[in-house]
Amino acid sequence: MSDTLNNQKLKDVNIPSTKKLKTTFYLPKSTFEKIDSLIALSGGSHSRNDVIEKAIDFFFAYTTSQISQDYLCGVFGSKMEGLVGNLATRISKSNFRNAVESDMTNRMLSTVFEIDRNKYDKLRAKAIQDVKRTNGSIDILEAINESESDDLSK
Repeated sequence: MSDTLNNQKLKDVNIPSTKKLKTTFYLPKSTFEKIDSLIALSGGSHSRNDVIEKAIDFFFAYTTSQISQDYLCGVFGSKMEGLVGNLATRISKSNFRNAVESDMTNRMLSTVFEIDRNKYDKLRAKAIQDVKRTNGSIDILEAINESESDDLSK
């Protein structure tokens, strides 16, 4: 039985996939020169057949990994978009609730302490300066101490 490749042999399940089959390829001379260069780089320990087989294995692995990578990136990307979208919605709703509560507290405090517009504007300007200076991390004890020192200096 000849080892020459044909369609019947490819379909024959009795031939193990590790069995080498003979075939013919038509390649340009420059490709053979490249193959021979690879053989020389490997120290002459490979044959043209080995180089071609490794090149096909490499290309197959590269192509299938690209397909898998493209698929996984698409799936992962759409999943992340959904998660980020849900998170943004939850944060927005939470910020709205906090803004409503903050506004209620401000209105109650201004009513109880009878803060006029001029005093409110001074407090707001001080708050803006403090937030900018501390990048948003306000220490309540520091604010109380500043408030007490402001009261003592008046």
